[in-house]
Amino acid sequence: MKKKHWTCIGLSKKQICLLDEISKKCRFTGGRKLCRTSIVRAFLKAAGKLDIDVSRVRSEEEFRERLLESFRNYC
Repeated sequence: MKKKHWTCIGLSKKQICLLDEISKKCRFTGGRKLCRTSIVRAFLKAAGKLDIDVSRVRSEEEFRERLLESFRNYC
């Protein structure tokens, strides 16, 4: 197993609730409950497979739009 490096990120209550809802859906639909960190790692691994154009990105909102565009183009 690879050694993990720890970092802290600031999330809003709404974002934490989203992670908890995803976890609950996994559990209540026949799967296992996933911890928040597992869900965040899965999102990051999926994003790492995308070719995201980050040139001249100036805000979180602009990055989010580029990320969503990359997800749409991936499918």
